[in-house]
Amino acid sequence: MLNTNTNTMEQAMVNTLYSMQNAFVKRKFDPTKKADLAVYKQFITTGSWGDAPCPFELEWPALNIPSMIERKISEYMVRNI
Repeated sequence: MLNTNTNTMEQAMVNTLYSMQNAFVKRKFDPTKKADLAVYKQFITTGSWGDAPCPFELEWPALNIPSMIERKISEYMVRNI
């Protein structure tokens, strides 16, 4: 029989590892998602992505993340006027 404290500690370690793995998974910026816009707002107001690295992947033909995001937001807004 497993000790419940050991089981709880193991589960906490698994949860921590899972959280760390997901923290570094990059995703495509989506201008329709409020969460993505909030992350970008934090970057433009503070100059930092926060405690973690930038969560967005660079997409061709962009040369940097901020310019890519600005282009995506502009394209989205023009399409939805």
